[in-house]
Amino acid sequence: MIRAAAVALSMVMFACGTLPRKSAPSAELVAKLTNSDTPTTLMDSSLTHRRDTTPPTDYPADAHTVWHYVEGLKAYRLHDDSSAARHHFERALTIDSMYAPAAYHTAAMLMMDNTDEAERYSLRAYRTDTTDSWFTAQLGRLQILQEDYAEGIRLFNEMVRLKGNDPENHRILAMLYNENEQPFSAIIVLDSAERRFGIHEAISPLKRQLLVATAQYDRALEQNEELIAADPYNIDNYIIAAELYAHAKKDSLALVNYDRALALDSTSINALGSLNEFYGMRGDHPNYLRTMVPLFASREVDLDRKIKIFKRLTNNIDYYQKFYGQLNQLAITVAVTHPDDLDAMELYTTHLIATGDLDRALEIYKSHVNDSVPEPQIFNTILDIESFKERADSVEYYTRLAMKRFPDRPEFMLRKGSYYLINEQYKQAERAFRDALRRIDSDSLRGATLTMIGDAQYQDKRPRAAFRTYEKALRLLPNDAGLLNNYAYFLSEEGRELERALEMSKRAITISTNNSTYLDTYAWILYKLERYDEAKRYMRQAVTLDPTQSEVLMCHYGDILYALGENFMAQIYWEKARDGGYDKTEIESRLQKLKKK
Repeated sequence: MIRAAAVALSMVMFACGTLPRKSAPSAELVAKLTNSDTPTTLMDSSLTHRRDTTPPTDYPADAHTVWHYVEGLKAYRLHDDSSAARHHFERALTIDSMYAPAAYHTAAMLMMDNTDEAERYSLRAYRTDTTDSWFTAQLGRLQILQEDYAEGIRLFNEMVRLKGNDPENHRILAMLYNENEQPFSAIIVLDSAERRFGIHEAISPLKRQLLVATAQYDRALEQNEELIAADPYNIDNYIIAAELYAHAKKDSLALVNYDRALALDSTSINALGSLNEFYGMRGDHPNYLRTMVPLFASREVDLDRKIKIFKRLTNNIDYYQKFYGQLNQLAITVAVTHPDDLDAMELYTTHLIATGDLDRALEIYKSHVNDSVPEPQIFNTILDIESFKERADSVEYYTRLAMKRFPDRPEFMLRKGSYYLINEQYKQAERAFRDALRRIDSDSLRGATLTMIGDAQYQDKRPRAAFRTYEKALRLLPNDAGLLNNYAYFLSEEGRELERALEMSKRAITISTNNSTYLDTYAWILYKLERYDEAKRYMRQAVTLDPTQSEVLMCHYGDILYALGENFMAQIYWEKARDGGYDKTEIESRLQKLKKK
């Protein structure tokens, strides 16, 4: 950060410098070539780019240094040929090692790429004349780039002595003191400058900034009032006054200055942003959200920033509910301000979904399905909402439309299959998954799709077909915990290959530890193998880890406890299963066994 500040400071100085002292017979021409303020018409078109490396034979011997210097300037300034310029400057210095202008311009060329070498050339120029303001300023700039602020301070103190009538030198000296962690010295420099120049745009705002940084708020307010008096139409002065009064807990005066700022420009992002932050710091949420609206309505504020702010504001459900009206206005404002941006649409529709207005969200998504460049996510969300609303015809329609627009993307068929699987339409689910499978190349996704096909087949009471499909999936995903668990559980339900089922289940709980569903499967297979003590241990873990208190786990645990003769506890867990939604007939049948005992 310090390095970046130093570079920025150096660039300011470079832009605000003055001409080096004329020290050669061709100085008038040199001034025309080196002065950035010289009109283009003064750059004589006769000064063509000379490729010669030596002066003409009729050129005076005592002027060869100047010839190379001028050729170097022409190469660099007119033709952007730094290589030729460097050659000529070096030749000038070879002829006359004390020729400062050549050293100075060589340093200028090297300044941003090689500060060490640039410093050597700049020092060479400076030592020829330590009273030259250009040489001093350049060396000072290089000291800043080298982060040698102490030396920079020394040099710019000299600049203030040499050119004290230039407020920029005072400003840079103050900035150097501040960079060197001497802010009070910086303020002293600026106090002195203001005594000479009065309130000045180059020095007075910096002084105010330093007064705030050193917690001299009363002086900063006084300084700011002087700036307002000098420039009553500068909106920034009123914003800073408001912030200073807010810091002093003088809220009424802060609001007066915010009003003055907004009277000058009611759309000022700086003023609105500062006022918004003021209300936020005061915990005044209604006004905080009210002043957020014009910020959200401005295209000067980045959309990504608006989205982050909105997500933060809606992250707390209680806050969302309490200030729904204001937050709804923010969401609408984003949608209106950025009508063609999908991220803005996503923010608004997500807000609608969160607040239960699925139909309006769906309407907006559907309005984009025929966009010239459609987004897959739009179709995915439509399918999610239509699946949630259990509208099979719409799921079919939008899946076909999505596949027409994106024929190589299987995700839409997978969503369609998942919809049918959840709704116990197993044959339709299998067809959708197989349609997707034909479009899938990767082994991992093929394996996952085969797993879902197997699930659909098993739920459709076709266990043999399911087990054949699971075997195919296992060849692609031998270490997939979900596949291993499901296959093992269904084998145990069929009473087939229990030892192999136990082995697969063991791998599942090793791959995915502390998973209550997988632990339930492992315990249940142990139960089927009549290893009741082990089954009880693993089922107890499953019940402890299950946050949903699944009725299936409760029933299984009751069965295991009953097998161990722990009838009282078995009854408790069976009743929990019944109360949780397990088939009442099944539970009553189990409870009857206890009564017979």
